[in-house]
Amino acid sequence: MSTSTTTKTELSVWQELRNNIFETEVWMRTQIKEFLDEFGITQKQLAILRILKAANNEPMSTKQIQQHMVDKRSDTSRMVDRLIDKELVRKRQDPDDGRLVQVFIKYEGLRLIAKIDDRLHELDEQFSLLSEEEGSQLNSLLEKART
Repeated sequence: MSTSTTTKTELSVWQELRNNIFETEVWMRTQIKEFLDEFGITQKQLAILRILKAANNEPMSTKQIQQHMVDKRSDTSRMVDRLIDKELVRKRQDPDDGRLVQVFIKYEGLRLIAKIDDRLHELDEQFSLLSEEEGSQLNSLLEKART
């Protein structure tokens, strides 16, 4: 077997892998969107609520929230405003620096996270065709690919 044939075969495997990961990402985002639509919230909004919950009632600026986001391109200020409209968070001026805004999660936001968490197993069922060992192996491989 010549080197060019091996390279061509390897490239097709990597192309298939890239396509497979892309299709899986689109499929998973669709599943998550449909699941969260029932709660009237987006995945990025849920991420903000989880970040604020982890702050244990300590205020966070939108800049601090942004630093904790997985997707650093998120428009955190706009999403916080939408969460305020939904009465899940509140904000106030920083008492030490009036130019800064502090964001807090409200009780309603904590309740929504709890309701979502109670049903997250429904999303996990999407992977029920995999054994626990296969799921663990896939987790390891995906983590390895991202490093």
